[in-house]
Amino acid sequence: MGPGAVDACGNCGAPLDLDEDGRCRWCRANVRPGRPSPHRDSAGRARPSWRWNWRLAAIAAVAVGAAAALGVGLFGYIGSHQSGPPATTAGRSSAAQAVPPASTDLQALRQDFGPWRQLSGISQLTGSPALLLLDGGSAYASERWTVPSTATRWAQDIGGNVASVEDSGNHATIMDADGVTYTVGINQPFIISGNPNTVLLIRPGGTVMSMPLAQATAVRQLLRK
Repeated sequence: MGPGAVDACGNCGAPLDLDEDGRCRWCRANVRPGRPSPHRDSAGRARPSWRWNWRLAAIAAVAVGAAAALGVGLFGYIGSHQSGPPATTAGRSSAAQAVPPASTDLQALRQDFGPWRQLSGISQLTGSPALLLLDGGSAYASERWTVPSTATRWAQDIGGNVASVEDSGNHATIMDADGVTYTVGINQPFIISGNPNTVLLIRPGGTVMSMPLAQATAVRQLLRK
């Protein structure tokens, strides 16, 4: 050994420290003092034991593998719980979406209370007591149905469906909210196309009465022929 060299255990490479039985205090192996350490380089410097290097490498490999497995599992969990783009659903056609609800209600009204005949001239004044549909300046009379003026469900209209009324005896000239005028019979039920869910009626003296269409449907009567 060179000057200043320190004896080392030939088994574990630790600084040589023997007990009374000649065993290394670190690894408990029987060693002989003065044996050159297999863990020193040519300059006499101590080198780490290969056994400890192997153990450290094994521990590091296990740790790296565990970390990689944890990362993959976490990535898969997050990916499975991320919300993707909303599923595409079959929507209605643009034409159907453009139809306002009142138009659908008006179509149902035409079907439920039809067939209809258009009134013109003097015949318009003879449509009573048939239910009238007032639409775009024209009047259409149901050929099957009327809503009796004596029904108990009529109430004074407060919805502003009729802008003005001019009573002329057996008939009244009315103006709707759009400024269109029509002629209806006194006590004759009618519906303005802009509000197909309300049945209206003019009492003598020009009082406007109304009834929800659902109630009018319940009390409607067939026209006598």
